[in-house]
Amino acid sequence: VEKRLKIIRNESIGNYSWDYNSAGNYINEWSTAQLNNLLNSGAYYNRTTGTYYNNSTTASNVDFTNNGLTEKAKAMIGNAKWYLGGTADYTNSSNGLASHFYKYERGTTVYSGRSTSWTGKVGLMYLSDYGYATSGGTTTNRASCLSKEMYNWDDSSVSDCKNNDWMYNSNIWQWTISPRADDSDYVFIVNYTGAVSYDNANINNAARPVVHLKSTIKVITGSGTKESPYILE
Repeated sequence: VEKRLKIIRNESIGNYSWDYNSAGNYINEWSTAQLNNLLNSGAYYNRTTGTYYNNSTTASNVDFTNNGLTEKAKAMIGNAKWYLGGTADYTNSSNGLASHFYKYERGTTVYSGRSTSWTGKVGLMYLSDYGYATSGGTTTNRASCLSKEMYNWDDSSVSDCKNNDWMYNSNIWQWTISPRADDSDYVFIVNYTGAVSYDNANINNAARPVVHLKSTIKVITGSGTKESPYILE
């Protein structure tokens, strides 16, 4: 089995509709989503300018000439299979843990007609990525966090879970790649409180691109800290 490193951009590239078009239509189908196109064939992928229907039937200008993918970065990224399974039930400890979402994502429960997977280069985070990224803290350790439904990670009694999760950001609502299975346009998000929730695909939320590096890519220097980041080749 080929092992590859999966990385997520630390900063959001901005707030964008997950899907929207000039007619005002939107659905939770990642393979055709406007955000997918932006990341994989549009202005972000090509490090250029373009237009985007950001919850408006009038296109707005976007500029990724400074923060889009470079040719060197694109050469390091490989195609990957992204799982698009979802769920409708996730609000208690019997169905809303990180381990449950990991299974949902790789399952076949989707809204009628939706894809169960997609192969491409640039995606978004899974809810299970967010859940497993916590290290927990002194009041609530990691094992306890992983036993707490993520729907309630905004509860002050388990603040260690989100506050020690490097993917959490208290200033933004973050899109995931995962749709809900019981509606044609709901997509799961991690909101600014740290809880798992969902939003309509047309809403503008933060996008943090995720990629899998090719197996030939190596770390040539660095220790992986903010002060000494890994340098890849």
